[in-house]
Amino acid sequence: MNEQRIRSNLKKLVAGFFAIFLLIGGISQYLFRSVTDLYTESVHGRLEERALQYKKSFIFKMNSDIQNLRGMACILENIQPENIGELLSSLWDASQMMGFVRLAYFAQDGESIQLTAEGQITAIQADEEAAEMQYAIQQALDGNFYCSQAFYDSVLGYNTMGYTTPVYMDGSISGVLACEVSTETYAGILSATGSVSNIGAAAVLNHDGKVLASTRTHQIHGFYDLDGSAYLTDEMRSQLHKALLIDKTQFFEFNMRGLTLYACVMPMEIYPGKIVIVDTDAGISDAVSGVVHYAHMIGILFGVTSLIFVMSVLYINRRYNMQLLQIAYHDRLTGAYNRDKFFLLLDQNWKKNQEYTIACVNIRKFKYINELFSPTRSDQLLKDICAVLKRHMEPGEFFCRDTADTFVIALKTLERNAVRARLEGIFSEIDECCKSIHPNYPISFYCGCASTIDCSMKSRNDEELMSHVMMALSHAKQTQQANISFYDAEAHEKEKLQNYIESNMERALENGEFQMYLQPQMELAQGTLSGAEALVRWVVDGRQVIFPDQFIPIFERNGFCVELDYYMVEQACKQIRTWMDAGLTPVPISVNQTKLLLYEEDYVNRICSITQRYGVPSRYITLEILEGLALENPKKVSACIDELHSYGFHISMDDFGTGYASLTTLSQLQIDELKLDRSFLVQADQSTEHNRRKILQVVIEVAKRMHISTVAEGIETADNVRLMREMGCDYGQGYYYSKPIPAEEFTKTFLEPNTSQPQL
Repeated sequence: MNEQRIRSNLKKLVAGFFAIFLLIGGISQYLFRSVTDLYTESVHGRLEERALQYKKSFIFKMNSDIQNLRGMACILENIQPENIGELLSSLWDASQMMGFVRLAYFAQDGESIQLTAEGQITAIQADEEAAEMQYAIQQALDGNFYCSQAFYDSVLGYNTMGYTTPVYMDGSISGVLACEVSTETYAGILSATGSVSNIGAAAVLNHDGKVLASTRTHQIHGFYDLDGSAYLTDEMRSQLHKALLIDKTQFFEFNMRGLTLYACVMPMEIYPGKIVIVDTDAGISDAVSGVVHYAHMIGILFGVTSLIFVMSVLYINRRYNMQLLQIAYHDRLTGAYNRDKFFLLLDQNWKKNQEYTIACVNIRKFKYINELFSPTRSDQLLKDICAVLKRHMEPGEFFCRDTADTFVIALKTLERNAVRARLEGIFSEIDECCKSIHPNYPISFYCGCASTIDCSMKSRNDEELMSHVMMALSHAKQTQQANISFYDAEAHEKEKLQNYIESNMERALENGEFQMYLQPQMELAQGTLSGAEALVRWVVDGRQVIFPDQFIPIFERNGFCVELDYYMVEQACKQIRTWMDAGLTPVPISVNQTKLLLYEEDYVNRICSITQRYGVPSRYITLEILEGLALENPKKVSACIDELHSYGFHISMDDFGTGYASLTTLSQLQIDELKLDRSFLVQADQSTEHNRRKILQVVIEVAKRMHISTVAEGIETADNVRLMREMGCDYGQGYYYSKPIPAEEFTKTFLEPNTSQPQL
């Protein structure tokens, strides 16, 4: 069975499996959601019905107490204060029958009486009452009937709830009639309703979360706070507190002691609190529990069905596994590993910290072997090569046939000379096999090698490794004879950097990654600042710096240095403009100019337009040219310098002494400044015969006579400064004064008035 047929069968099987799986899953999901919605709706409906039953029972009791108290208040209307106590005593027996545990009268003038539990009349002051009762009394004095929050009566020794109503005399409020009812009475009312199971509970909660009455209140003696109840979980407390803040019926569920409980919180109109009912689904509705069981059975059925399909796929997959492995990991022609298997083994050994040298072997001009002899002979050659490689593999080593005539070998040998010796031995044996093709037809190989050690420990991926190998192979192909080439990390890094530079130079210029650094030029006689040279640094992502010696040679070859030099002139003008706007005295800035610029037709116009754009006097810009430029086309250069002079620019010849320019060259060009290369200074400083010093002295003197200022580059020591002062050099530049620094740092160090310049 071929690979295509195997893959086709597996795809059909997998597609059929997933189609049925998704169908069953979709149907089951729909049914489960439908059942869940029905289940939830049923639970909420039954909970709401039962909460309403408790609410009606509770409100009926409250209304009854209210009507009884109002009836007593009507009896006390228009009764003289001195007769209130006697009449109150006559009402005591009736009040006890109504469930009142206390009866009291509070007069407007402060005369207040109450009946004790034994029916005796005693005096009482309103301010001696509990805070809840005081508030209720005040509400009644204002003409309102009021039902207080539940509170603990310290005299009675248990929890009560108070009712108050105004008592009138001649149409005016003469006092307040108050009574108290034990919360146990309301707990009994709730328990008598009997609409919850033994596991569930019903309760009336105050607005602050205190339980006024509960079907379990009589078991725990009085109301309690939700936060202090040992019967509630943190989850239930949190959800109850949220429900108490919302003035409509709320539903939620929670888990407690392995059971799922459902709760309903319903507002009460006549009392500032809410009815709460909690129960299990079985306690709410056995029918609903049956529906849930049915939903679970559907889930189990779906799981079993899915398992059957999965087992079927695994069984069929096992039948084809060996055939697929052979197709997936072996070359059909030679039986060797293919590329996938090779890198799988390599990754496995990498994880065991095993290092390898990877060698990629190519047969030179293999396609001509096919054309000259026959595909049959070339196929036999590939088989013979595989046979030789197998014989030379040591334990833990392996190879693969990558493409038509390419083999990749993993050798545990790491030392290069040893690798070369092993490969040459392999090639020698293969050469003997090649004689079967034709005894007089030479077959040669080229090979690229790279070690896994050359890969970074963090990345360690096949792409990086093979990139190294292919670079080495490409180098080997450049020769016309058999060759073994090894990966050179340093050369690779240079190529990567060059590629990065050429690929990103235009983007970097647009994004301002080329930053201007300034190195001060000092007047040697006084040791004061006279100017600065602009030097470019390529700063990538604000961190990595690419230095000029890495990118300037590339830019000079591809011509990008023209745009960079214009850019640096603009940066210099922008900085001088910044100094002028800040009220600082600017200093001239020297900017290097490539020789290609002077051959630009609009060079001078572009330079002038830059200075005009920023309003910078041209005398502050010094343009530096290399001495070699003067030798190439002195007339062209001289004409360009004259035109620049006409606009006020200063011209400096940079690196004088490194090329072939002579003193005669100076006479041909009207330059303003001569920069002596550092090699001049080093040679003069190290000379014992003073000949080099004499040459340097002559150059400086000739420059002075031609009214050309001189700048000594590479000043690094105090002796350098002393030597150049003695020779009459005008200016100095070098690390003795400062290394090149960012423009902002240069400004703070050398120009701002609150910082003193180095006096050297």
